[in-house]
Amino acid sequence: MDNKWISLDLEADVISQQSNQNKMSLPDFFTLAKLLEYWQRQTGGPLKDFFLNGWECKVLQPGKGWQTGKMKIHIEFYPDRPTEPESPLDDIRKMDN
Repeated sequence: MDNKWISLDLEADVISQQSNQNKMSLPDFFTLAKLLEYWQRQTGGPLKDFFLNGWECKVLQPGKGWQTGKMKIHIEFYPDRPTEPESPLDDIRKMDN
């Protein structure tokens, strides 16, 4: 079974730090918005804009010329075990056991 990357919602999804290694000074549970605020305090820059609106830049790719546009940072979550939708047949399968 392949695991899939999942986009996180800025305000709705709750994050919990699992490792004591590199633990940030954040509460035990926080949203992506709070993480961005923390990073912004650490860097002194408007990071939330980089995630929501992007910033103007130029990109040079091999075999192409400079191209102007916007770059946006995107965070995704990679679950250890993805949740699978329940099948209506699950109840019938449980009866056989």
